[in-house]
Amino acid sequence: MKQISNTFIQSQFQAREDAIEHPTYDDELSFYDLIKSGNTDALEKHNLRNADEASRGILSKDKVRNLRYHLIVSLAMITRFCIEGGLPEQEAYTLSDTYINRMDLIENTEMLFVVQKEFVFDFAKRMKRIQKKNAISMHTSQAMDYVYNHLHESISVEDVAEHIGIHPTYLSKLFNKETGQSLSAYIRKKRIQTARNMLVYSNYSCAEIAQYLAFSSSSHFASVFKEETGMTPLKYRRENYRKHWDVKSE
Repeated sequence: MKQISNTFIQSQFQAREDAIEHPTYDDELSFYDLIKSGNTDALEKHNLRNADEASRGILSKDKVRNLRYHLIVSLAMITRFCIEGGLPEQEAYTLSDTYINRMDLIENTEMLFVVQKEFVFDFAKRMKRIQKKNAISMHTSQAMDYVYNHLHESISVEDVAEHIGIHPTYLSKLFNKETGQSLSAYIRKKRIQTARNMLVYSNYSCAEIAQYLAFSSSSHFASVFKEETGMTPLKYRRENYRKHWDVKSE
């Protein structure tokens, strides 16, 4: 206990000597609330690089490790704020684990800042969709949930309508009216979104991804993927596969 007390006093002294000033509690809450509310416009104007040793204090004498520690703490706070805001726990924690594992492999402060921006806006955009989702009807919300939970299966409008308990024609018109796109287009976009993540962050082959996401064939998957992204799955993987993971030390 005495050793901890002495260390604390020494840290206070060093902070004063180095003119280190931690952000206020209110400032931190305001930042996390921007993410929780999905306010991406305000975040674009926010200085994300306020997590370095000059403004946050020293957690490690190693520059890269110090920044990594701060970003992990920040990510943990963002995760919990977003869960409180309605982001599903499993999705939030899996997302957090993914970014922590990425940062663990990085030995470069600039790349850590790149990942920081990615996870801040990743969480914020998910929260923005939740805010929008909360403004739509229960039936459309249930349809979105069904699609999210059954991307690895063949999904038809009839399947979704039957699960919700309404007529397919009514569901189609309602979904289009409230989201600006057809349910079939939404299902397709969600499949391709998942496929893009799998191509970048997994070692599954294109054929395996096509099968997992219930495409009728590898060629069908490639065709739909190109229509949505402008490139084939193989080209997309070559240009994006773990591109932020292979970094050099400073």
